[in-house]
Amino acid sequence: MTASRAVRIPRTTCKLFGAIKALATIKRCVVLVHGPKGCVYHINYILGMRGDRPSEIYSTCLDEHDVIFGAEEKLKEAIEELDARLHPDLIAVLSCCVSSIIGEDVVAAAKAASTGARVVGIEAGGFEGDFRTGYSETLCRLVEEFVQEPREVRERSVNLIGLLRAGPDLRELVRILGLIDLQVNAVLTAGATVGDLERLGSAALSIVVCEPAGKEAGELLERICGVPFIIADIPIGYAATLRFLDHVSAALGIVHHVAEEPGIDDVCRTALAGRRVAIVSGPTRAISMTLFLAEFDLSPALVIVDFDSDTLARLRDLIGPECEILIEPEQEEIRERLEACRIDLIFGGMLEKALAASLGIEHLDMMHGSQRTLGPAGGEHLIAALTKQRPRRPGW
Repeated sequence: MTASRAVRIPRTTCKLFGAIKALATIKRCVVLVHGPKGCVYHINYILGMRGDRPSEIYSTCLDEHDVIFGAEEKLKEAIEELDARLHPDLIAVLSCCVSSIIGEDVVAAAKAASTGARVVGIEAGGFEGDFRTGYSETLCRLVEEFVQEPREVRERSVNLIGLLRAGPDLRELVRILGLIDLQVNAVLTAGATVGDLERLGSAALSIVVCEPAGKEAGELLERICGVPFIIADIPIGYAATLRFLDHVSAALGIVHHVAEEPGIDDVCRTALAGRRVAIVSGPTRAISMTLFLAEFDLSPALVIVDFDSDTLARLRDLIGPECEILIEPEQEEIRERLEACRIDLIFGGMLEKALAASLGIEHLDMMHGSQRTLGPAGGEHLIAALTKQRPRRPGW
């Protein structure tokens, strides 16, 4: 089948988005995009709608004159201006489509600027890759730039690699790791400081919680500092949290106490009984959400992911051939399959909200950065949304 030349609402976005998303919650970090103002405006707008609360993002606002005659001196001056005005710890300088096409050297400009802050240039031209490339290459660039040879390994400490969302989800992962007496040494990148990035090499183990974003950075950190890593499913709900802790404990060779499992929420099981469910997300969350629904003896009827990262084979192992799986479909195909599969409940993000409303399908947003989506607390939040009940406090 020939790919369409005109795609309505592509399921993936550009490398620049991935780079900004990876940097956006680093503390005392300023992101400077060397490009037209529209790139920053739209990405900042989208991240804000998703509840990601991006940090300071600036643009050099390239115009026609800059594109014709070049603007590396303008970029150098912008870097120095931001450093003098904001006094950040880190300035991340990103190229975009326009600056990449005309050959602007953001890495050289970053090195040439006189600043008190650390300045890192990152090639992020949108046509050079998609958002996955932006995530992965940015995390690797930070490892290369900041990681220091550890003086000692901090026993019972772990890194979280590929976690780009700060807020409730980060706090919940820190909490559940604390249940088995583990401390989070550093996060790459949600809520990290420059000091956190520098001590990534001191952990006893790195946990890659998003393989597409973090696997290459985990491999790089292992080569540089010898920190071993595992790839773990992000846990949604109680049972998945136990599996997550078992996986981490086994990798560290420690024994942990398993709390008594609470009873399955019969109200939630009743609420899900007979529902025709679709999951629309990235591959990491699609797998974790499928595992969560399995706790209530429910398999999704349709899973839609924006790219394949061994997702197809893994999902087939989990739910079998009765579930239809779409990889990076066009919008028209999504609408068609939602109707054909008689879907009446979508677990998705903000992009699916309008589509669900137009089809009269119930929609639960499991992607918003301000909401609890991981661990027992994330499971409780989803159950509460399904049953319209107040979530219980996590008491284990």
